[in-house]
Amino acid sequence: MSFILKMAWRDSRRNRARLFLFISAITVGIAALTAVRSFSVNLTADIDRESKTLLGADLLISANKPAPDSILQRFDTAGAARAEVTNFMSMVRFPANGGTRLSQIRALEGDYPFYGKWKSEPVDAWKTFRAGKTALVDHSLMLQYGIRPGDSIQVGKVMFAIEGELLSSPGRAGIASSIAPVVFIPIQWLDSTGLIQRGSRVDYQYFYKMPAGADPDAMVKPMEEKMEKAGLDWDTVESRKRSIRRAFGNFGTFLNLVGFIALLLGCIGVAGAVHIYIKDKLPTVAILRCLGASGR
Repeated sequence: MSFILKMAWRDSRRNRARLFLFISAITVGIAALTAVRSFSVNLTADIDRESKTLLGADLLISANKPAPDSILQRFDTAGAARAEVTNFMSMVRFPANGGTRLSQIRALEGDYPFYGKWKSEPVDAWKTFRAGKTALVDHSLMLQYGIRPGDSIQVGKVMFAIEGELLSSPGRAGIASSIAPVVFIPIQWLDSTGLIQRGSRVDYQYFYKMPAGADPDAMVKPMEEKMEKAGLDWDTVESRKRSIRRAFGNFGTFLNLVGFIALLLGCIGVAGAVHIYIKDKLPTVAILRCLGASGR
């Protein structure tokens, strides 16, 4: 047995690089699968923990036209708090330098978001802009045009004073700012802008915070048929969880497949290398057998 170990050790000194390659191929493949699995588990936990923040409410009702009062009042009378956001795209203008930019205008009413935190500069700008003829402007937009709080921004026919810059808001991805930076205005000035007309593409959103212990899915269930007939879409925390899990689940499956293929290719490479190695050692084995070495 000691002779076999000595022979193996002596042979390994001449083939350390090849041996390291064998071990590395298997190790990297297993590590990739483990990392993907760990990533998927952590991502699922993060989705469960941040789902309310991503939605900003317990229930979101959205449509391309104002929702019927009969449906909204059904949730209002159940004790739910409501906030409204009217979304549309429009050009904005900065009188200070004449700059214009396509932006997403969000007219806000209520305490949206009910979950999650705004980040703005000044710190309280996300609260104070709602009280007057003022706007909260995306940080990237202000940076692009060299605008500061206190300057003006024109939205349609209305000139707003810029209360502050928006750094982040719940449920909004950072990449969205580069495509269409957002400008928040109080909803009471929406009609004065003159931008909501027949044929305008507008998205109406109604955010609800349910009373403690209330189940949003159970409250929506008896209203589903009526809401579908009214052309309304809705999303709850649980449905948002499912949709996000499904999307990232597909991504995780793809990564698992990539990791498995990497491991499989590594195994095939190792098998081929081992086959060549054994073939090279056949003369040595034959000599040892002739000298009386055992076949076992």
